[in-house]
Amino acid sequence: MSEQQVPEAIATALTEADERFGQLDEALAALSDGDLHRAHRDGGWTVAQVVSHISMCTILWLGDLKRVENDPDLDFIFREEVGHDLLGYPQPTVELARRQLASTRRTMATAAGAVAPEVLARTVTIPDLGTMTIEEWSPLIIGHAAGHTDQAFEIMRDRELAVGVVA
Repeated sequence: MSEQQVPEAIATALTEADERFGQLDEALAALSDGDLHRAHRDGGWTVAQVVSHISMCTILWLGDLKRVENDPDLDFIFREEVGHDLLGYPQPTVELARRQLASTRRTMATAAGAVAPEVLARTVTIPDLGTMTIEEWSPLIIGHAAGHTDQAFEIMRDRELAVGVVA
């Protein structure tokens, strides 16, 4: 594959996502396996489920890019196909959650910016979210995944597990 110029907004989103994922990994290292499966006191997802969701959002978006690349008529992507309504399978241990996060970081670093210009220029619609080009969607989707780190940190803070957690 030839070297491609990554659009600035996507490169920035990838850098910011990697920083947030690194912070989350450091926080995960301080948890026990039991802590990983505790949700916020008000209910909702566990930290494990948030990590799984981040991973699934990333994998799904890259799959969507491949679909757009290979299907010239594709102009509609379901919300679930970007992970918007996907919870994911909760990981049973901190070690596996960290491995999943490391895999996600590597996928973001190696694949999320490697999108052909003709794919970046393609316009797709995601129900309830809008119609934009892949280049416009990419920073939002990447940011969506990275933004879930705040959710994991909030769960840890709420459960007083937040040793070294970024505010």
